[in-house]
Amino acid sequence: MPDKTILIMKIKPRDIGQIAKAMDAVRTIKSGKVMDVKKEPIGFGIEVIKAGITVDSKDEAAVERVTNEILALPEIEDAEVEGMTLL
Repeated sequence: MPDKTILIMKIKPRDIGQIAKAMDAVRTIKSGKVMDVKKEPIGFGIEVIKAGITVDSKDEAAVERVTNEILALPEIEDAEVEGMTLL
């Protein structure tokens, strides 16, 4: 069984004008290894952050811990798991 899971997180910054600062903040989380962070347009000039974060597959609380750590960042308004796959 694979020992790592990659989470694809959809993250909404509090201030779209400060999206670069929000992306930098996401890169600082410690509850998972941040593999990739990028902007993705969703329409009408609005962008969200997509992040790929690896966690231990055996840790049942890992997804909740990563989500809560991202939501605790002052630059972030909302975050949700958009997908996940085993590595």
